[in-house]
Formats: sequence, structure tokens, C-alpha cells
Amino acid sequence: MFMPLVSVVLATFEQPNALAFALLGYGRQSFKDFEVVVADDGSGPATRKIVDEFRALGSFPLKHVRQENAGFRRAKITNEGIRASSGRVILISDGDCVPHRDFVRAHAEACAPGAFCAGGYVRLNPDQSRALTRENVAAGDYEAACTPAELRRFRWTHWKNRWALLFGRLRKPKVYGCNLSADRDVLYAVNGLDENFDGFGKEDSDLRNRLRRHGARPVSLWGKAWVYHVEDVVDPACRERRIPRGDPYPYYDRPDVPVRAVNGLVKAP
Repeated sequence: MFMPLVSVVLATFEQPNALAFALLGYGRQSFKDFEVVVADDGSGPATRKIVDEFRALGSFPLKHVRQENAGFRRAKITNEGIRASSGRVILISDGDCVPHRDFVRAHAEACAPGAFCAGGYVRLNPDQSRALTRENVAAGDYEAACTPAELRRFRWTHWKNRWALLFGRLRKPKVYGCNLSADRDVLYAVNGLDENFDGFGKEDSDLRNRLRRHGARPVSLWGKAWVYHVEDVVDPACRERRIPRGDPYPYYDRPDVPVRAVNGLVKAP
């Protein structure tokens, strides 16, 4: 049985075109000891078709887990993806984010036992997103969107993270759910993502906060590991099928958040 060092868990919802671009990006990674788990938050059959197509290509091991569409439930489906994974390093990203060539390598090398890592992203604008094709993604043309200005932004955020960590700020490093890895053992120690989050966002920041309080060692990979976020203009159906959910901020800002999520990876008997 193949036991990769890294398991990449990609959350996706009704974005088969962007998912194809992302999987092409993983096909051109400089580091090969990884698997991909597509964590499907209720997409239609087009997503399954993309997964089957790329699984047949055999560029890397590819798994698919799915739940029914009941609104944005990224935390829950990401936990499903983690449970289906087998790597020591769990690298969480999104199916609409195309990795740069050394993305997995950077996380594999930095995410030691007991650590977690956070990096950034380059946002492709609608015109850049529409210009993507399978051919130019496979050739790596999208990497040109990481301009010197973007690299300066990454370096600035990295050093702000370093100073904040030096002074003991627990809500650092800056994290996005499209670029976050953790050692499997510490991820299970905090019980993964909190599935009680209802609505878009903050489940990643909550995970960062609980990892810090657990004592996991934070690593800033801003400027070393990044992805390219594809606008949903390439998959307009995702807007049509999206079910509105609640505001996550009241739950995120509640007092006395436990380090170990009550409703997380491992369910109470």
C-alpha cells in the first residue's frame, strides 16, 4: 500500500474547470511523494468526471470523498478528506487554487513532526482566469502572475509573521485555508477542523488558533509556498447552486474555545 509523505486535501464545490487546472498543477510538482484527496462539498457529476479522468492519467494517487450539498460545509468535508488520507503531512488547499511548482516540496520540507505551516496566494483576476487553458496550465504559464510586487508582498507578510511570533501573538501566522499544512499527529490532537462552523470562512483561523494553543510549532511559508486562486468566472454554476449559510464570526469570537474541537475529526461515542 502506497504511504505518501504528504496528503493534499482539496476542498471543492461545483468548479470542475478550476479543479482540472489545479490537478494539472499537481501533475507538474517537483516533489512526487504525495497523494491528492478531492473533498467534494456536494458537486454534480462533472466533478466526478474530472476526478476519474485525472485518476486514469496516473500522475499521482487520487481519491474522492463527497457529501451532499447543504450549503458551505468546508470544515466537514475537509475532515472527511483528512480521514481518507494516509500522509504524515496534511496539506489543506482548495480545488480552485493552482499550486506553483515547488508548493508541495516547500510544505514537505518545512512541516516537521509537531509543526504546522501557512503560506499565501496570488489572486488571478477574471481576465487572467478566463485565459487559462489546460495546455498553458500544464506548461506552467500561470506562474507569470507571481510578479515582483507579489513576491514583495509575500516577504513583507512573512516578516510580519516572524515578528508577531517572536512577541508571542497567538493569532499568527496569517493563514488561509487554501495554503495550510499540519503534522498529522498535531492535527488529530486538536481534532481537526471544527465542523460547527456555519458559513464562509474562519474555520482555518480557528484551526490555527487551536494548533497554537496546543503547542504546535508555527512556520511561515509566505514567499516559499503559494497557490494561484482562479476566479469562479470559469465555473459560473458554482454560484447558481450555492446555498446561503450563516455568519461564522459570532461562533469564531465566542469565549472559551476548547483546544480540541468537540465536533471534529473524531466523533464522541
